Amino acid sequence: MSAGASGSPSIGARVTQLFKKYGKVALGVHIGVYSSFLAGCYIAVDQKVDVKGMLENIGLVQSPEEGEEPGWLSKSLAGGGSTIAMAVLLNKAMFPIRTPITLGLTPYVARVLRRRAAGRSGRSGR
Repeated sequence: MSAGASGSPSIGARVTQLFKKYGKVALGVHIGVYSSFLAGCYIAVDQKVDVKGMLENIGLVQSPEEGEEPGWLSKSLAGGGSTIAMAVLLNKAMFPIRTPITLGLTPYVARVLRRRAAGRSGRSGR
């Protein structure tokens, strides 16, 4: 397992541990979070929200300096791609936000599902 500068595991290592420990639950949470973000990105792009400005504010995209060529994401967000293509690109840019949500939400969902399963098995024995 690789460790970061502070000795804690990298995001990639933590995601791998999460999928090993929680399996299908982690996959379900990941797909749910990904789909929710994709839907939100689609709505934002469709409603003409200043997505590029928002990404610049939170530091996910940097505006090019004078005379500097803009990056591929900046070019894509500035121009005329399809709404779904723009939403997918934006969703990819949101990876640093989605991953910690998935890491934090998966143990909670697993606990809830475990309690639900335990409650059902307790009721079926009556």
